[in-house]
This record gives sequence, structure tokens and C-alpha cells, in this order.
Amino acid sequence: MNRRDFLKATLVGGTALACPSWLEGLSDKLASRPNIVLIMADDLGLETLGCYRGKDYQTPHLDALASRGVRFTHCHSQPLCTPSRVQLMTGRYNHRNYQGFGYLDPQEVTFSNLLQSAGYRTCIAGKWQLCGDAETVRGFGFDDFCLWNMHRYREGTRNAKEPESWKKRYASPTLYENGQWTEHSEGIYGPDVCCDFVCSFIEKHRKQPFLVYYPMILTHTPFVPTPDSIDQAESNKKRNFGDMVRYMDKIVGKIVSQLEKQGILDNTLLLFTGDNGTHPSITSLTETGTVKGGKSKTIDSGTHVPLIASWPGTAPPGRVVDDLVDFSDFLPTLCEAAGCAQPEDRVIDGRSFFPQLQGKKGFPREWIYCHYWERGRVKERTREFVRDKRWKLYDNGQLFDTASDALEQTPLVELNEEALEAQERLRKAFAAVRKKQ
Repeated sequence: MNRRDFLKATLVGGTALACPSWLEGLSDKLASRPNIVLIMADDLGLETLGCYRGKDYQTPHLDALASRGVRFTHCHSQPLCTPSRVQLMTGRYNHRNYQGFGYLDPQEVTFSNLLQSAGYRTCIAGKWQLCGDAETVRGFGFDDFCLWNMHRYREGTRNAKEPESWKKRYASPTLYENGQWTEHSEGIYGPDVCCDFVCSFIEKHRKQPFLVYYPMILTHTPFVPTPDSIDQAESNKKRNFGDMVRYMDKIVGKIVSQLEKQGILDNTLLLFTGDNGTHPSITSLTETGTVKGGKSKTIDSGTHVPLIASWPGTAPPGRVVDDLVDFSDFLPTLCEAAGCAQPEDRVIDGRSFFPQLQGKKGFPREWIYCHYWERGRVKERTREFVRDKRWKLYDNGQLFDTASDALEQTPLVELNEEALEAQERLRKAFAAVRKKQ
């Protein structure tokens, strides 16, 4: 049985999808399931949003979502875009499936594969950067797509025959839309094209359960003016970054408005996060001081990202959740929300935080794990750590108290009783990850 046939046999509400009889009663089951919209900003750390005590940028739509929904305070990504995407989409830690920068192994199963097999219509828009062509994207479970950074399969067996302009993402972008390249004309802004694609998909499929995965193009470098920028000069990177954050927030507001316009806001679980920390050239002011962007580093500012959940009538308004979450947790969470089974032929490292979205205690993590290959897959540059909300243990034995040393400048040498207990607890967590095959 190939992967696609295997996925067609995925369990939906406990009923095997192995023959045409599975269609009986499926419409009633699907009608009770929420639509799911997962939005992930590019290079956006926790410190950039007002609802996380950021002071430099305007994010009214996300701040409103947080006040009307659930805000998580301890969500951690991988420190870089590809590792985060691979982990988020598969529910698996990078030591199991990270093959290299800009690539997702076609043998992996994504949350979109699983929801598609459970009857969801699926869409992806925004940044891809995982190699391949239309067959690749559809193979990962996406019915409709509008993507930037779609480029050749690294092994060269297939390619998307990208035009020379394929790297253009903001002004006059080149995007790969349902298998066709579109080189947009002057005056067209890439993030607007992706947002319009998502809004059109929502309108078209409002009467059936759908999944939208929107890994945004914003707010990645280059830091250039947006259509709303008063000054169109490209010289002021900090000002342009602020404009890009504001435009990213505006796009989130447009999608929320579209859900409301279509009358499906109350039946839609909307999640917002960032793929890693802010670019290190950006320093942002918060209520507790300044934060320098930590993208590509394993310190807190490289992995600590926002996570906001909105689901009117289900997610308790104004709830703040202090539980640990990492990017492996999204796949099991989406599967639980959609009522579909997870793969049984491979390790899934994530733990669902779906109960917390409903105001329940759930089964919070005691620790999270990170295996970071950086851009390549070079053993000498690999970093591993296990951490809880405060303590962080690396595979080389270094222990940090992140509450007092967020930049990890001084590993602890003389350990008090509390630090010794944390060290032993995290050593056991390392063993648990490595034991799990």
C-alpha cells in the first residue's frame, strides 16, 4: 500500500475509510468539526506583539484575538525556518526527519495529509521553501496552493521549472499558484496575493470543513516598505520592519473579517504563531526592556514565539495558558480538533494542546526537546537541549537558568539543590527522547 492509499484508510471518528460505505453519515460527522486556520509569520519573535508586552509595533488585530481567545506564554519553535516547518507539519522532532535546509522528505506524513483524508478541503499559501513541484505539494495533502519559494527538487528528478524571477516575494512577486507560475506586475504586493487566495478559498469552501495553512511571507528580510508605508525609501530597516509587522497584523485582520463575513467565525479554530525568533539585526522594546532578535540561535529569543488561539464560543476569552508547547504539538492538536487519527507507522513526538483551547487542563508537558541541525546536517554543528519553563540542559552537559540568564552567557557550575534536581529531571527527559524509536 502506498502512502496515499494508506492515508485514505485513516480512521475518521473510529470508522475505517477502506470502502465506499464510509461516505454514509460522513457529512454529519464533518459538520460538527471546526474549520482550521493556522497562520505562521516568518521571523517573528514573541517580543514584537503588543499582547506579549511589546511596545515598538502596532498589532491591534492580534492583540484583539488574544483578548478574545487564548494566549500561550511558553510556545517554542525551532530557531530557523526549515527546521520549524518540518517539525510543525509532521509532529516529529528534527533528529527523526530533518534532511537539510529547504527540504521536506516526501515520505513524511503531514497534518494536511491527515485532515485531507478525514474529509477536509485543504489549502496552503505563503512561503514554501521545501523543494519540489505541484505533485510534491499535493502529495503532502494540499488541494489548493499559492506559494513563494517553490524551487527544484534537490535530487533533480523533477522540477517546478521556476522562472528567473522566482525569488521575488514582495513587490511584483513570482508565485506558484495551483501548479502554474505567475509573474505579477508592478504594483502587486506578494502578501496581498496570498491573503486574497486564502480569502477566496474560504468563501468557496465555507460550506465544508477546511484547513488553511498560511506560512506567511512577512516579516522576513529584506526589510522593505509595504503598500501602507508613508515613506517608500528602503534605507530605514527598523522602520520598514515595523511597517511589515503592522501589515502582517492587517492581513490577519482581513482573514478574520472574511471568516466573519462568511458566517463561519464561530466554527473556526484560528491559530497564530511565528516560525522562529526575530532577525538579529532588529532590537525591540518591551515593557521589561529591549530584546535583540535571536533567529538561528538556540537562546530564548531564537525559539520563544507567540501562540494565539481564537475560537469564539469554545476558546475561553482572555485565557492565558502557561503550559509548555513546542512545534511537534501542532499535528496532534489539529488531528484532535478534526477528529482524525494520527499515523501509527512512525513516532509522533507531539502532545495535543487541544483541551487547553477549550478551557480544560489537558495534559501539559513537563519539558520540550530541541535537536537543531542549523542549515545543513553537520554533526559538529548540531545542538540538542531539553528544557522546562526555567531550566535548560544541553547535550554537552551545560545547564542554564533561563529566568536569570536568558542569553545563556554563564552555564551553571556550582549547583544548588534546586539546580541539581532540575539537572537530573532533564537528564531523564533526554533519555526518554533517545529511547523512543
